[in-house]
Amino acid sequence: IRSSSGPARTNDTLANTKPLKVGPRVAHTEQFLCRGGVDAGRLLDLSRKGLYSTAREMGGNVLLEEQWDCSIRYPKLQKRDEFKVTICYSATVARSFWPDAQRPIDVEAAKGIKGLMTILDR
Repeated sequence: IRSSSGPARTNDTLANTKPLKVGPRVAHTEQFLCRGGVDAGRLLDLSRKGLYSTAREMGGNVLLEEQWDCSIRYPKLQKRDEFKVTICYSATVARSFWPDAQRPIDVEAAKGIKGLMTILDR
């Protein structure tokens, strides 16, 4: 199961603001092993937080032009209720007077698998 945010887009709260300083584009790829279901929105939030902490280390305080891709598949051992999820989240690091939105862009487009998700490995 694949889903994507589409083209890079800035969150609505920051769309009409001008950043003080724009830095490089950074990407964060993360893999999760889940059991019982996949809450793709929650996993996107975790990946974005990882990318945001990288941006903070680089001196930024907001993420602009965000984009993500998510793929869900069964692991090679074919356990029925386990899923391997790969999320690649990228954004441009910037510094702004306005606060960061602290939520993934277009999270409604994320496709998951119904059930109670347990993260086995990250």
